[in-house]
Amino acid sequence: MSGFAAWGLTILGLAVVTTIAEMLLPKGKTRKAICSVAATVAVLVIVTPIPKLLKNGFDIDFGGDTDVVVDGDYVDYVDGIKADLIGDSAVQYVASKGYTEKIRVSVELDGWDVKSARVNFVDFGMTDGDAHIHKSEIIKLVADYFGIGEEAVMSYG
Repeated sequence: MSGFAAWGLTILGLAVVTTIAEMLLPKGKTRKAICSVAATVAVLVIVTPIPKLLKNGFDIDFGGDTDVVVDGDYVDYVDGIKADLIGDSAVQYVASKGYTEKIRVSVELDGWDVKSARVNFVDFGMTDGDAHIHKSEIIKLVADYFGIGEEAVMSYG
């Protein structure tokens, strides 16, 4: 058993013994004196390992296998969600600038930084009386939003 676990069990045992003794003792001066002694012993038990920890440093051993394994599939899943959220935020930004056309934005990330973006213009059927759609302005907005050059934004559709 590690020192940390033994120390914890000692504190737990002391608490149980003190509680039982307090329930069995009659009320009066003797009970107060014994409770004071028990409290002093509890403080000493809790404080005793502190100088050793300060001298040697903290080494808490919880036992078992301490190897950390990265789940690559989960990391890829989270990265995909992060890229989707960032792309959706660009779509909302473009819409806030008055361009309500249906677009999809997907991004290639380097951590949280956007390396490149792809703008997919979907459902762009033009009918009579529709205003002209300025794809180049939407591409510029996406580039400005991500802080990348327009050459890093590809468009489809």
